[in-house]
Amino acid sequence: MTDDGLDSLLAGLDAQTRSPAEDGRVDAESGTALVVSCSMSHRPELSLWPIDSSWTTHRVTTLGGVSWRSRDGQRVVDGTVTHLVDERDVSAVIVVGHTQCEVIADLYERWLAPPTREPAGIESRFGPLESVVDDAVEAGVVDRTTPLRSARHRLVECTVVRGVELLAEQLPSTITVAGYVHDQDGVYGTFPGKRYLVAVDGDTDTAELAARLPDDESIPVGSLCQ
Repeated sequence: MTDDGLDSLLAGLDAQTRSPAEDGRVDAESGTALVVSCSMSHRPELSLWPIDSSWTTHRVTTLGGVSWRSRDGQRVVDGTVTHLVDERDVSAVIVVGHTQCEVIADLYERWLAPPTREPAGIESRFGPLESVVDDAVEAGVVDRTTPLRSARHRLVECTVVRGVELLAEQLPSTITVAGYVHDQDGVYGTFPGKRYLVAVDGDTDTAELAARLPDDESIPVGSLCQ
């Protein structure tokens, strides 16, 4: 991705942050859900568990689907998410990554060969993402020999998992936080296009995730990082 393309993307994100989109039916008695996804992904999947079809759903788009910002060296929940949680009776937050995320691929390439100069605005927005690579390297999920395609897939999942962990820690315990990866490349299963559940309330064990799902929900569970 070119730096000019990133500048345009960041400008669009700023506009969306000032006026978050709302989807779904407004019903005073229904629940409310937030879907945090990458600005470069396809339309959000609004029927993912635990969202009910009757709920009002808001979409929050961020660079790479990151649900946090850096503040004084610490990760804090993205301001748009906290604003909506404060203003609405939110029952669930869903973090959705996608395997063809160019932002994550660019992040890995920047880690391999850091640019000598960052355009204004890009460095501050990439900062929160850089910790994902550091954590993944420390955990042995990726290293300098990992092929770009494999690194992108694994780092997308790591980004979703880190986001779910943070949201589960910092949001009220009454809110269910789930993370999915939209498998556009068929790396989690035989056929591409499915959304795979990778984390719930900070838990990533695939057997435990499957056990949490209602019996009538046929949601695939997976992980590339375990």
